[in-house]
Amino acid sequence: MRGFRTILLIALAAVSVSLAQADQIPAGDPRVKTGGGGTLLWEGTAPAAIIIQNFSILTPSGTSPGTSPCDLLQGTINTVSPTCLFQNDISVNGVGQNLTMLTFDALGVDPNTVNCGFLSGSPFSQCGVDPLMGNEGTQITFFQGSIAFGSNFTLDFEGFPQNFTFGSTATTTPEPGTLGLLMLGGLAAMLAGRRVRAGFGER
Repeated sequence: MRGFRTILLIALAAVSVSLAQADQIPAGDPRVKTGGGGTLLWEGTAPAAIIIQNFSILTPSGTSPGTSPCDLLQGTINTVSPTCLFQNDISVNGVGQNLTMLTFDALGVDPNTVNCGFLSGSPFSQCGVDPLMGNEGTQITFFQGSIAFGSNFTLDFEGFPQNFTFGSTATTTPEPGTLGLLMLGGLAAMLAGRRVRAGFGER
């Protein structure tokens, strides 16, 4: 009898822990996750190139890539990514940028219902959920990490309304390698100009 009670107490404790975890992240609440891009690209999984810092992502079903692709909207450019795989191709004045923070605005969604998280190989280690100013919705931010210029990453959206569009902002810093090459190129051009001027002066 004592053994049965022990087993019953252990089972109740396990159920209590499971319920507590379920309370922390309810299964039906909307979520946004980031993940790594991986190294193998199969047919139909080529990344959608993000070329500007302010863009939008549309999820037709509200759950992408689970039940629909991601649509990347950049001005008049619309790129469909079946697996929500993206590439950081942002450059400013010809300088490639490392992406150091990603922000998603979810208008009309209660911040108390939204969660953020990470998939395998996520380029970020921290995320946060905050109300937008004026209680207009939710802002989801991923930070403490970096997506190098030319690198791939994935996004995952779960449980949002159909045809939901996220206003997205990429915070960037110059990619050191690209910046160094541009500086070297500028220095070489400056030295070449001096040589040409010096040559004209000798004549």
